Amino acid sequence: MIRISRTNQWLLMIGMAMVLTFLAALLIGVDMQSFQTGFSATREIIATFRLPRTTIALTCGGLFGCAGAITQNLFRNPLASPSILGIEASGSLFVTMALLSGLGTIFQPALVTGAALTGCAVAMLAILKLGAGRGKEEAQNNRLILCGLALTTAAGSISSLLLSLSMSEPGKAGPLLHWLLGSLAGKHWTDLAIAAPLGIAGLWLAWTAGPALDVLALGRDVARTCGIRVQTTTRQCVIAVSLMVAASIVAGGLLPFVGLVAPHIARTFSFKSRQLLPASFCTGAILVMVSDVIARTAAGAQELQTGVITGVIGGPFFLWCMWHAGSYADAQNENSRGGAA
Repeated sequence: MIRISRTNQWLLMIGMAMVLTFLAALLIGVDMQSFQTGFSATREIIATFRLPRTTIALTCGGLFGCAGAITQNLFRNPLASPSILGIEASGSLFVTMALLSGLGTIFQPALVTGAALTGCAVAMLAILKLGAGRGKEEAQNNRLILCGLALTTAAGSISSLLLSLSMSEPGKAGPLLHWLLGSLAGKHWTDLAIAAPLGIAGLWLAWTAGPALDVLALGRDVARTCGIRVQTTTRQCVIAVSLMVAASIVAGGLLPFVGLVAPHIARTFSFKSRQLLPASFCTGAILVMVSDVIARTAAGAQELQTGVITGVIGGPFFLWCMWHAGSYADAQNENSRGGAA
């Protein structure tokens, strides 16, 4: 008799939940009466429009979830995520510049893909440089979040400025605004095919870095004594996160806070990277697919943007994480004072 550990049981359940959510997302919004009377037409609609859109939602959500898990483990900060640290905003800024330059229509999709990858890598390297420093771990974490928020604000402001300048040119601002808001409407298999190589490469790098990243979470000095090449692992994680976030941005646009929410939910099932990555992938995929269903059905005939829904869900969650982290720090300070007394 084969025995399955409790962690693997949870992973199996999360995987099944992702598959069921995928099937439900395909069928929600389909009138059953029309499904019975016009089966071929309804099947054509699902296969042509709903299936690629839902598959892209699953892929983007899963990649954002894995990128968030790697980012939080790398920086040893539960508030770190591609959205909070400016990685997503920086990638979108570079894509915005590429699209508005006019070259994006000539060299697409290579230019857009390269711009997204460059922006994400620049943001990761900037955060590593600006967030590093001496001092206690709490001070380093605060400096990291502040640097990330500053980078997010700066990149978002520049993107808004470029968008406002493009308003005078007909046909440019509309598609760009549609993409910046994270809409999955009109997505096809070509969008997924462009992003798939980046996503697969990022997932492979993240998976191979998992054991070293678990040791690195104990501290850089401990990792060095255990024989871990800290700089090599850090570079590998930077490349992995950049690839996954760039793939998600190219395929689905901006989907804020997915990389923050998904790993937190996944950590209720496992803390090790080898189990945390698939759990974060599944939870991120479920979150985006559910958000996309809400975007399609909540406003009736008018369709909302999926990125707006993930932002509405993730904003209060981020505030809760901030409050929870503050309460935990206060409890630690009280315990330390009591021990000193």
